[in-house]
Amino acid sequence: MDASDLRAELEKEYARLYEDCNYSSLTYFNAAKSAELWGKGVVFGPAVVSALASLLVAFNQPRQLSALGAVASAVVATATFLGAGKRADSLKDSAKRLTALRHRVRLEMVLAPGRESDATERIIRELREEYFAIIAMNEVVSDRFFKRAQDQINKGVLEYD
Repeated sequence: MDASDLRAELEKEYARLYEDCNYSSLTYFNAAKSAELWGKGVVFGPAVVSALASLLVAFNQPRQLSALGAVASAVVATATFLGAGKRADSLKDSAKRLTALRHRVRLEMVLAPGRESDATERIIRELREEYFAIIAMNEVVSDRFFKRAQDQINKGVLEYD
C-alpha cells in the first residue's frame, strides 16, 4: 500500500470512529433519559400510592389499605436502596464521555494531514481503544435507543458549523 492509499484509509477510519461516537453518544443519551424516567417512576409512583393509602386509612377508610401502603413503601425503599437512578447516571456519563471523544476525533481529523502516517495511525488506535473502553463500561442498550439516535442524526441534530 502506497502512502496516499494509507492516508485515505486512515481518513476513512477517522470518519468511521467519528460516526461511531455520534451514534453511540446519542444512543446512550436516549437510554439514559429512559432509565431516568423509569427510575423516578419506580420511586415516585409507589410513594404516591403509599401516601394516598395512609391518608385514606387516617380518614377511616378500610384498614386493608394500610397493607397496600406498606407494600408500596417497601417498593420505594427497595428501589431507593438499589439505586434506581444509578444506571441512568452511568449511561449519561458514558454519553458525555463519548461526546467529548467525538470532539477529539474531529480535531484529530483536522490535524491529521500535517502528521506522518505512523503518528496518525497511533492516534487512531488510541482513540479507538478509548471508544471501546467507554462502551465496555455499560451493558448493551436496546436497539430502540439506537433507532431513535439514527432518526435524530438523519434529521440533522448533530449538524453544526
